[in-house]
Amino acid sequence: MSGSVAFGPRPVFPTEPGKPATVLPDAEAITLIDNLLHCTAHKKQVCPECNVDFSTHNFYTRQLTANRGAFPPPNPQVEGAIQRLKSAGNDQFRAQCYFEASQKYTEAITIGSQRPLWDPSATAMEEAAVLLSNRAACLLELGHPSEAYWDTEIVTRLNRGWSKGHFRMGRALMGLGRCRQAAMEFQIGCSLDPNAKDMRTALENTKQFI
Repeated sequence: MSGSVAFGPRPVFPTEPGKPATVLPDAEAITLIDNLLHCTAHKKQVCPECNVDFSTHNFYTRQLTANRGAFPPPNPQVEGAIQRLKSAGNDQFRAQCYFEASQKYTEAITIGSQRPLWDPSATAMEEAAVLLSNRAACLLELGHPSEAYWDTEIVTRLNRGWSKGHFRMGRALMGLGRCRQAAMEFQIGCSLDPNAKDMRTALENTKQFI
């Protein structure tokens, strides 16, 4: 493995005694023992000398083996933690405590980013889009249009068909003085949701500055 690996306490997984060591033909520095990856030189799953850390990969292997190859369902504790933080952020936003609300959304985003690889990608993308959009709303209220713009840039990439993402991006662009681009985002939002009165009003107001 190339690049520097930050070593510290890492979980390693027991292997069944007597299992043969198989060197992978296309990666001679990697040896497979009981379906787990090890460095060939020292037969270690985490080896500072070889600069490798297979603990995460081996964790996924053990998880899939325990579930007979089927992906386990999303962790309800993770789901619950994200929803609690999101709700707390919504409460803070309604109370106009925008900084505190942004912190709650950021915590939820951080937890969501640690979902295992087998969690449904559509669920994770929709969740991230909503949380980032909410945080962007906080940043706009706090007078940070540049930071809000980068959040909405990700939102519109994750969910291009969501009008609210384009609305928030338009507001961020207005805050940056980029009126023509803001109008374009509002136009996209109106085409996605013709009944969005706030979007239509924002578009008409923005046209006055072009």
